[in-house]
Amino acid sequence: MTSGTEVRRIVAGTDGSEGSLDALRWAASEAELRGAELLVLLAWQPPYTGPYLPAIPLDAGIVEEAAREGLRQALTAVFGDSPPDGVRAEIRQGTAAKVLTDAGKEADLLVVGSRGHGGLVGALLGSVSTAVIHHATCPVLVVRRPADGPGHDERAQG
Repeated sequence: MTSGTEVRRIVAGTDGSEGSLDALRWAASEAELRGAELLVLLAWQPPYTGPYLPAIPLDAGIVEEAAREGLRQALTAVFGDSPPDGVRAEIRQGTAAKVLTDAGKEADLLVVGSRGHGGLVGALLGSVSTAVIHHATCPVLVVRRPADGPGHDERAQG
């Protein structure tokens, strides 16, 4: 991002992991610094059942409620009892990459954490941050945990 870029809306994805909490802390600091709105998103999906999978005795309402609780815990971990003004939080149904790239269409900056998977592991497991970098229509910032490698963040234009 250049210094002349005005940032009014930041979207941060979280899944409750330490890496996503680091990203949320960075996004919150940046939003406060710029006077920007911060939208915190947690994606969830109903349990998948198919003809070759055993039935999972779990309904979507339980998974959705677990997502709400996960979001509440993430917000508490970063902001304490009360998020500051200008912070909104939502759960949205869908894959994390799709939810975040869709939200990025109305954002000036998208912030996600990195789990540090690379090479074969990253190729096999997939990576939300990689998908977001490749498909977002706004700038993306991937915040890496200090243990992930040198430097603390990577910047990529989407």
